Amino acid sequence: MSTPEAPWQVVLDSAGCPYTVHEHAAAHSVAERQALPFPWSQAVKTLAFATSDFPLLLVVLRAQDRVDFARLAALSGTSRSRLRAADAGLLAAEGLVPGGVPPVSHRPGVPCLIDAAVVDPGRIVYCGAGSADRTLQINSADLARLPRAQVGVLSR
Repeated sequence: MSTPEAPWQVVLDSAGCPYTVHEHAAAHSVAERQALPFPWSQAVKTLAFATSDFPLLLVVLRAQDRVDFARLAALSGTSRSRLRAADAGLLAAEGLVPGGVPPVSHRPGVPCLIDAAVVDPGRIVYCGAGSADRTLQINSADLARLPRAQVGVLSR
């Protein structure tokens, strides 16, 4: 387990979730991410949205999957027209960068919706860790048991 460096790490530590943060050269593109020493089949992305109900909504999918906006709207309890991608300003205010959003937030009231295809007991996943030069390694079942996590079918 890493020494807490980011507020989201404190959330994982408080929940007793073991994890590892790997540091590496910055990877911004899909090709750069695929070149990292982590199995691409276990790569997970976190998309950040904003709605009138939630200033920040995290959505976790396998790297190769695409979000189904109708399913996302239904699971988040809002309409498709109210969903919008979080802009760089909102992410910066959270201390995050596009492409490096972790699948957990330290902010109260920020839900994390996890696609059912991500969660499998014993399945290790690799995801954003707050910046382009860090990758979070964690068991997908641990993500699913976090207090504000909700698992459902979100991909198409």
